[in-house]
Amino acid sequence: MKALVYTQPRTLEVRELGEPRSEPGDVLVRVRACGICGSDLHGFLGKSTKRVPPLALGHEFSGDVVETFNSNRLQPGAAVAIYPLLCCGKCRYCLSRRENLCASRRVFGLDLHGGLSEFVAVPEDCVFPLVSGMSYTEGALVEPLANALHVVGRIPDVRGATGLIYGAGPIGLLSLFIVKEAGAARIGVVDRNNHRLRAACNFGADLVINASQQSPIEDVMDWTDGYGVDFAVDAVGSDACRKNAVECTASGGTVVCIGLDQEICSTDTRPFVVRELNLRGAYAYTRKEFAAALEILASGRFPYEMFITTARIDMGQHIFEELASGQSPILKAIFLNQF
Repeated sequence: MKALVYTQPRTLEVRELGEPRSEPGDVLVRVRACGICGSDLHGFLGKSTKRVPPLALGHEFSGDVVETFNSNRLQPGAAVAIYPLLCCGKCRYCLSRRENLCASRRVFGLDLHGGLSEFVAVPEDCVFPLVSGMSYTEGALVEPLANALHVVGRIPDVRGATGLIYGAGPIGLLSLFIVKEAGAARIGVVDRNNHRLRAACNFGADLVINASQQSPIEDVMDWTDGYGVDFAVDAVGSDACRKNAVECTASGGTVVCIGLDQEICSTDTRPFVVRELNLRGAYAYTRKEFAAALEILASGRFPYEMFITTARIDMGQHIFEELASGQSPILKAIFLNQF
């Protein structure tokens, strides 16, 4: 099969790979759409030690069922979205429906070839049928939206709260959409990309701050009469962003970290003691949250057309280079596989 393969840092090539090996209980899926995550970009730049070339990246994907291997639930031709975490199903996390914490998990596009390929063999319980009328593009958005649902689920008392989202990339913007849906009163957004900040305004941000031109801490404190926000989401994961998110959060508030830009961040833990801040991590999502994200997209509530840029698979190198520039107008790139 053909795939867009990460061969070395900053290099992608369309190559032939061996056909995916199917295990008992797998479903063979022809990939139709695959989104690009910030973690894929880290892999492309050579910053992810777990993504070892040659590798077909991509864990945000949808497609058609080609072969079911005796499934009673799925039929060939069914349009599906893929839950990309392969978990053991036996540990206490899997048994308590917190599959995202399974220590044995493997991820498409990280531990094995992902969605930037023609075909993928997927365990049947990771296959979610799309609702009639949903596009493959919407199917590829289920995964990142599930991330945002998990982030917001880590925040207590969102309704009526004032919040801050640090980083207006795809997860930051989707988190903005979800906290607004959950009834947050006011949300501020910080980024360095004016294209993304304009998009944040379109998604309902009440305050936008360009961190390269303004002081996020000063502006947020002025905006909140010196108290700080009730919660902050660090969707970047760098030293500066994490530090500023903590500084902008009011005493007794919550900081949720999902960004993983730097492998190691040095964070002063004293504010969590003397100001009783709550620090929460957010990694991926559960199957329940994945299903909830699919329902939101099927309902038409999320204006995905203003969020995505579609591209041909042969534009892979160009799109990744543009995203790596840091000032691209692209919010979410989705490749429509046309091998």
